[in-house]
Amino acid sequence: MRKTNLFLISFFFLLTSCSKDLTIGIIGDQFGAINADSAYTILSLAVDKMNARHPDIVLHVGDLVESIQNVNSVDDYRLRFDQAVKIMNRLKAPWLLAAGDHDVVPPAYQALSTDRSRESWFLEQSISHQLTNQGKLFYSYDIEGYHFIVLYSLENLHTDPRWGSVFLNQISTEQMDWLANDLENSKKASGIVVLVHHPHWYVWQNWSKVHDLLKQYPVVAVIAGHYHYDQDDGELDGIRYLTIGATGGVLKTTDVSSGGSPQYAVMTLKDRKIQTLQLRDARTENIVELTPRQTMDRIQALSCMLGNLYQDETIYSQKNDLVTSADKIKWHHLDEIGLESLCNPIDLPIQIKVGYDQNLLSEPQWADSSISGDSEMTLKPGERTGWANYSSVGQWFKPQPLWTAKINTKNVLTSQNITLDILVKFNDGRERTISNRITFQVKVK
Repeated sequence: MRKTNLFLISFFFLLTSCSKDLTIGIIGDQFGAINADSAYTILSLAVDKMNARHPDIVLHVGDLVESIQNVNSVDDYRLRFDQAVKIMNRLKAPWLLAAGDHDVVPPAYQALSTDRSRESWFLEQSISHQLTNQGKLFYSYDIEGYHFIVLYSLENLHTDPRWGSVFLNQISTEQMDWLANDLENSKKASGIVVLVHHPHWYVWQNWSKVHDLLKQYPVVAVIAGHYHYDQDDGELDGIRYLTIGATGGVLKTTDVSSGGSPQYAVMTLKDRKIQTLQLRDARTENIVELTPRQTMDRIQALSCMLGNLYQDETIYSQKNDLVTSADKIKWHHLDEIGLESLCNPIDLPIQIKVGYDQNLLSEPQWADSSISGDSEMTLKPGERTGWANYSSVGQWFKPQPLWTAKINTKNVLTSQNITLDILVKFNDGRERTISNRITFQVKVK
C-alpha cells in the first residue's frame, strides 16, 4: 500500500512539474506605413494565417495605429484604432499589445516632450475596447502557468535606441520597481516572456539594469519590434533577445532572407525553453530566415549609405539648359551626373550595380575605367567610407564620383527628373541584396 501511494505521489509530482507546451504568435508593426489601409490589409492576412496555427496567445509588438500622419484629431485616431482592433479581435486567442512610438508620440519631434495627448488617446481607446492592458502602459498577464510582461519603452517621448536621443530611451525607476515586484510574484511560472516595442538593448547602458533583473528569474525571451526588420540577437544568461519585422509597416528593399518581407512569427515554449521558432512571410506563408544581428547591422549601414545618394546632384533648368551650382552663386552647365556617396561601410566586399534610363543617360563609367559602367563594381571593406554605424554613414571629404553618366539634356528637360536604381550585394554565407531608387528632380532656377 505504501509503495502504491509513493508511486502515485511520484507520478502526480511528475505530471505537475512538467509544464505544457505553449504556442505564442507574434505580430509586428503596422506603422510607419505608406498608407493605413495597405498596412491593415497585411495585418488581416497575418491574423487569418495565425489562426490556422492555433496559438494560445498572440503578442503585438506595437505601432498598431498612427498618432501623427493623417491624424488631425482624436476622432481620426479613434477611427483607425477601432479598425485595427476589429482585425486583431478576429484572433481566436487572447492578445497583448505593447505601446509603440506611432501609437503614442505627439507632433513636433522633441525629445522628452511633455505632450501626452496621444498617450491619453491610446489609453482611452484601450479601455474603450477592453484590451488586456486594462488602461495601463506596462502590465502583465498569465496564461497556462506562463507569465507575460509588457514594458513601456516610450516613457521619454520622441527618444529612440538608435536614432535621435539614444541616451534618454530608458526604463524609469517607477517601471523598474513595478517590474521587480511583478517578477518576484511570478518566479514560479513555467516561463516568463517580456514584450517591449523598442529594442532598448541597442544602448546597453540603458538596458543592463533591466537584464540584470530579468536574469534572476525564469525569463525565456525578450521580444521587440520597431525596426521593421527581424533579427536574432542571440542568447545572454539564458534569455533570447529577438526583434520581429513589420506586419504591414514599410520595409527596406532587401531579399526576403534579409528582412524584405512582411512577417509574423510562431514560437513554442516548454520547460522554460524555446522549443520551436518560425518566422513566416505574411503573404506567401513561406518560412523565412530569422536574420542574425550581424547581418542586419550590415544591411542597416548599407541602407544609410544608399540614403545619402540624394545629395549627390542638385539639378536646375535655365533657358532650356541644365545647370548646377555648389554655392548657388556660380552656375555652370551640367552635362553629366556622378555618384560620390557610394562607398562600402561594412566589413565584407560589396558589389554595386547602377540601373538607369537610356533615354536620359548614356556612356556610364566607373571611376575604374577598366570596368564597364553597365557592370558591377566591387568595393573592398571600408572603401571610400569615413565613418559607419547603425544610423549614420559618411565621408570626411567629398570624393570624386564613383559612377558617372552623360546627360541627354533635351530628354531630361522633358521628363524633369533622372531616376537611378542602385543594387548592392554581399555574401555572408548566403547572398544578401539591398536596393534603393533615387530620383533627382529638375528644379526651376
